[in-house]
Amino acid sequence: METLSRKFVVEQLSATYLEWFVNTAAVNMLTDELKRPELVHYETIYGLAIRGMMEDTAFIVRCDGEPVGALGSILTPNIYNPTYKVLAEMFWYVLPEYRNTRAGLMLLNAFDQKASEIADESTLSLLSSSKVNTASMEKRGFKMVELGFNKKYKE
Repeated sequence: METLSRKFVVEQLSATYLEWFVNTAAVNMLTDELKRPELVHYETIYGLAIRGMMEDTAFIVRCDGEPVGALGSILTPNIYNPTYKVLAEMFWYVLPEYRNTRAGLMLLNAFDQKASEIADESTLSLLSSSKVNTASMEKRGFKMVELGFNKKYKE
């Protein structure tokens, strides 16, 4: 339960929190949430994190000074029209014990604000196991445009 004495701050990813961003947030999202440990490729994840850090499109949220969540995104051209810029979320992760606080919403707001400044649109996805209310997303202007399916051919 969140108390008034807790101080949450969201900020652009910096080198100070790069290791936590990758090794805790990104890796936990891939292994614990997505259940895809085979996708953990540190060189690539660090490269994406550094790109997000340099583009100011990667964020962390801290509670009382300690990182508790992250949202990684990159600016990319639309696959159909490369002149159309999309801020694409790569992962959105909050430590389980902070999921009933404002940490996730603060990350979403930072992502949304950044997208409004640099992109023509933004895209993000929720895992089927996510507790995020789709009505809350729609209230904030996000629209569900497709359902995604995945089928693995090799283990």
